Amino acid sequence: MTDGEWEERQKTRQLEMEAVSKALAVLSGDDAHDLFTKTFNPALLQRESSQNSDRRAAASKLLAGAAARLHSPRLSTLAYQVKL
Repeated sequence: MTDGEWEERQKTRQLEMEAVSKALAVLSGDDAHDLFTKTFNPALLQRESSQNSDRRAAASKLLAGAAARLHSPRLSTLAYQVKL
């Protein structure tokens, strides 16, 4: 790599760092915070997934039963992990 290429790369990196700094300043500024709080709707957040929870419990119960029948500690461990 020549000195000219090195200088050009250094200049490019410096411009990139300046651009990122400006973007962070805009995103972390008071105006951005105010806009976020105005447009944020907590009603759209998912509070819990009962359907997934029910499915996990059923899968865990099935695996635990198979683990007991087969005397398999690996299946028992898997049943426990699925339950979490």
